[in-house]
Amino acid sequence: MKPDHTIRARVPARAPTTPSLEVVESAAPKGEWTAPAAQEISVAMALSDFSARWRGSEGLQSQAVAAGTISICEVNQSKTFDLRNDTRFGIVLLQRNALDRIGQESGFIIPELQPRETIDDPILRSLVEVLLHAKNDGFRNGALFTDSVGAAFASHLLNHYSVSLPSRQISVGGMAPSVLRRCKDLMEANIEEDIRLDDLAREAGLSSSHFIRSFRESTGQTPYQFLLQQRVKRAQILMRDPLASLTEVALASGFADQHHLARVFRRVTGVTPSGYRRSL
Repeated sequence: MKPDHTIRARVPARAPTTPSLEVVESAAPKGEWTAPAAQEISVAMALSDFSARWRGSEGLQSQAVAAGTISICEVNQSKTFDLRNDTRFGIVLLQRNALDRIGQESGFIIPELQPRETIDDPILRSLVEVLLHAKNDGFRNGALFTDSVGAAFASHLLNHYSVSLPSRQISVGGMAPSVLRRCKDLMEANIEEDIRLDDLAREAGLSSSHFIRSFRESTGQTPYQFLLQQRVKRAQILMRDPLASLTEVALASGFADQHHLARVFRRVTGVTPSGYRRSL
């Protein structure tokens, strides 16, 4: 059976959310400011330079903190700062059960993080920046992208800031060809929808973090990279119809809107959708 590439009306999906992950920004004014207690795993990143005094695990601290500095906060513990200037924080809140799940998948019997007041970690900083950008962009890249970054975020925290080492090593290998084909078919069948990482992992019979590693081992791409490539290919086929608007093409290919299509299409192919259409 030939794939159906007919353009059908589609209601744009709501901005995707990841139940286990929340991304927020907070402004902290000069003077006394209290970071509220959180039940979730809370990782904060300074978005601007600031100087402050606070009482932490090592007693009274007084530091000049650079933008990009990371803090792994204590669970269910508020902290009061005496800020010498206004500042802003980006905060990623990770549900405890999500960390437990990733930990068990990675060989940790009891996944638990060591609170850290100031960390200079370029990889963790980049992951927080990606999540903040995704939030400010309205999560246009979709749930699979956010789920994948969230899994990488949790995995990095456990592998570098856990209070204990994993009890066993998890072997990573490629997928069986039949399993890989089913996963690719599932992405193709839902190319217009906001498919979740858990849906793909369930199809493969793997945990979410193991699925990402195995898929990349088999294809040389992350699941999200593969999905984007398939969406661009779908858009190229649909643009052969001169009556189809680029907005229709974008929605039928799984992009949030025409602007999202243009941005990704140019990054993948090196030309704009309009330029590609003129070349047909």
